[in-house]
Amino acid sequence: MDILYLAYYLSILTYVLGAALRGLPIPLVSIKKLGSRLMVDGVFSAFLVFSYKGLVYSISYFSSLLGSNWDAFNAWYIAEAAALTTLFLVLKTIGFIYNKIGLGFLASGLISPLVSLLIDVLVTVTVFYLAVSVIYATAKTLIAVGLLLYSVPFRLTRPAGAVLIALPIVFTIGAPFLPSFISLFSTVTPPDQQLIQGEPALISLVDLVGNPVAYFVLNSTDLEGNLLYTYLSDSNGVVNATSIDKWIPVGPQVLDFLLPGSKYTVEANITQGSKPLNLTYRVPNVISINVNHFIYYNTDEAIVENISRVNGTLTVVFDVLYNTKVYVVYEEGSSLVISVDGGGSGGYETSFEWFGVDYKAFTADLSPGVHTLTVQVGELNISKPDVSEVSYLETTVEKGSVMPLAVSLVSLTFFRLLVLPVVYILILVSATLGLAKLLGGVEARISRVMVFGP
Repeated sequence: MDILYLAYYLSILTYVLGAALRGLPIPLVSIKKLGSRLMVDGVFSAFLVFSYKGLVYSISYFSSLLGSNWDAFNAWYIAEAAALTTLFLVLKTIGFIYNKIGLGFLASGLISPLVSLLIDVLVTVTVFYLAVSVIYATAKTLIAVGLLLYSVPFRLTRPAGAVLIALPIVFTIGAPFLPSFISLFSTVTPPDQQLIQGEPALISLVDLVGNPVAYFVLNSTDLEGNLLYTYLSDSNGVVNATSIDKWIPVGPQVLDFLLPGSKYTVEANITQGSKPLNLTYRVPNVISINVNHFIYYNTDEAIVENISRVNGTLTVVFDVLYNTKVYVVYEEGSSLVISVDGGGSGGYETSFEWFGVDYKAFTADLSPGVHTLTVQVGELNISKPDVSEVSYLETTVEKGSVMPLAVSLVSLTFFRLLVLPVVYILILVSATLGLAKLLGGVEARISRVMVFGP
């Protein structure tokens, strides 16, 4: 390495200058002492240059000996940064909800300081992680540059060189132990519960044959009937609850799937799992014609024998066990031709409104036996329901139980990921300066013996 060659030549230059000063016919003790010191410095700096590989090896040796694991340290940082980002987004969302429900003074007086603390914590942890990662990646170069500065005659840059040699040794070995240091001195146990007891989820609803049911409204309540959330699915029949403000709670709950003129209820016990949760529910008495267009029937009174779709015509064959009603619900303005058993309509129509959308319902009275319902689909009118969604986070915030836990979590996070890392950084810096002092001063006696003898 060119840097090491240059450092070695500077060591020789230092030694030669020292020998020259020591041999000058000038009867001044100070000149003789300066010459002796330069000779000592030249020898020791050359020794350190020759020890370059040993210095580099010492990093891996002591890292292995002490169990320093950079992979675990990287994983720790990623997990903590993700947790901090999540907590930050949750607090921002809580602040937005407080403003929405007229409690803006809480958002500005409590949420804003907590968010500022989290930003300070995230910046501190990230800067430390990036700094030590750079030191780890450039350790060999830093040591070589340190040796170069260490070898400059008259000790002009010797302190800086000693620090550059010590810095990668101490930080490369010691930095990965930060998580263990935090665990050792975190005397406060984190709360068992999250700030928001929820999980990201994708919730789907399919009909009898597995076709998606679009634009359904999902109401969730707890076992006491308290509303947890209200979400609207998209045109693909999926409720995307993956953003923090739309997470869903875990545990037992009642799910009401609202469709135009119908409701399907499921008692669910949602548990934690893969993120996001993929939850699919099947409504057995619904056949989807298209978006906002459905066929409803009573599963206790009729059985579907066959379903076929040919050239825009849906045909459903029912085996009716008891007198029953079959409903074809469609959006007003759509062009549908409905017939029962191949003749006329065989039923009657009613109108109703559902979340701001006008619908019609064709009702067919069927007696026991086999009947064929045919729906010829023409031009369809498809409108998105006007639903005021209520997020789970919003209902949780309104209960007033979030703020004490938020303050506790942020305070604990501030202590764990800002105070303790700063203390640990100071420890590493002290160790670095100690090692640099050892390299810059204590060795003089050793090298003096090497040069002049005991």
